[in-house]
Amino acid sequence: MVKLAVIGGSEFVVGFQLAGIKDIFEITGNYFNELKNMKSKKEIGIVVVDEKIMENLEMHQRLEIEASVDPVFIPLSAKAEQDSLKKLIKKSIGVDLWK
Repeated sequence: MVKLAVIGGSEFVVGFQLAGIKDIFEITGNYFNELKNMKSKKEIGIVVVDEKIMENLEMHQRLEIEASVDPVFIPLSAKAEQDSLKKLIKKSIGVDLWK
């Protein structure tokens, strides 16, 4: 079975941890090497990546990561994650905590 992993800073990954995703990787430096290391983990098929990390890569590095098929890297902004988390919490407990 292929796993889903999340890679980013601590603020980015917290929502995924709350959702129960176990393969969480917090990174603070050398983004490209960390992303390349993810490619060697055969059990991981999808990697959700903080969009800020992708923006900090050089163009040729970004193209190499985006071209990866196994695993697939999906950039996601923190804003989109927060909106999804709000909807998940509202659906789970029936209350909008942000109003």
